[in-house]
Amino acid sequence: MKPMFMPPRAQTGFGLIELMIAMTLGLVLLGGIGYVYIGSRSAFRTTDNLSRIQENARYALDLMSRDIRMAGYVGCGNLASMSVKTIAKPPVPPMTAGNALIGYDNGTGWTNPTSIVRPAGDVLSVMGAFGNGVNLTGNLIPSNANVQVNGNPDGFKQDDVLIVTNCAEADVFKATTVSNASGTTTLSHANSGNTGNRVGTYGKDAFVMRMDQYTYFIGTNTAGNRALYRVGLDAQAEELVEHVHDMQMRYGLDTNADGRVDSYSNTPGNWTQVASVTLNLLMRSPDNNISTATQSVTFNNGTFAAPDRRLYQVFSATVGVRNRLPAM
Repeated sequence: MKPMFMPPRAQTGFGLIELMIAMTLGLVLLGGIGYVYIGSRSAFRTTDNLSRIQENARYALDLMSRDIRMAGYVGCGNLASMSVKTIAKPPVPPMTAGNALIGYDNGTGWTNPTSIVRPAGDVLSVMGAFGNGVNLTGNLIPSNANVQVNGNPDGFKQDDVLIVTNCAEADVFKATTVSNASGTTTLSHANSGNTGNRVGTYGKDAFVMRMDQYTYFIGTNTAGNRALYRVGLDAQAEELVEHVHDMQMRYGLDTNADGRVDSYSNTPGNWTQVASVTLNLLMRSPDNNISTATQSVTFNNGTFAAPDRRLYQVFSATVGVRNRLPAM
């Protein structure tokens, strides 16, 4: 007996139950994907902001540490082993051990030479010679003669504050004119920017370096964020690192001149005794709404309560003032 032929069953589509099951499974799958995406996005934002905090803090501490180590540097030796005279007129301060490193607790006593608003934090000024030395080539005697150097690799320009030294004597002067001819650069120090003549008589073993006084402070930038600024003797402030919320200093004092720190103070009475500086920076994340709740962190011997949901971290470094060490 031949089997009976059965015609194919006509398709009638999905039933309501099948459709609801498919939609439910799709929504569950879509929700899972969304949850993973949101979690990954949140983790990325947190990691990215933490990385930027650490990068900014590392750069700020490295830059400030380098200048603190060089405080009081006069080309060779230190202030205790050399005779240094400043003939540059004010506002250039005398290059002395008392001016080499000065701090202002919460800015008290500091005159801001810029238009940048300082919202908080300590202020630190370091003075010394920076850059590379350029050897003298001529016009060495008498002491009122112009200074000539071999070329101008450091880009000396008019109104720069410079120091000429032979490791026994040094003079800080302002370059009133800078002229170049036949590979020789002439640095004049006329009475318009200086008072008196040089104390030293220099030979071709002497050299010239740029002298400056760098002052670090917290300021508010054009975007309304706090940032670390540095201003030199030219009163031109430069923004170094954004999102530095606060900066506090603590100073190690060598009170008996034995080359070791004996005590610590936030407000030293004698700045020539400062042998080390502890930098404390309170950094914040660039983005808000990173933390699930407002943070509280220990800073400056107290508790800092965050005003928003940014990430806040404290970074510290202790830096020795090399030129406060006894001359070898």
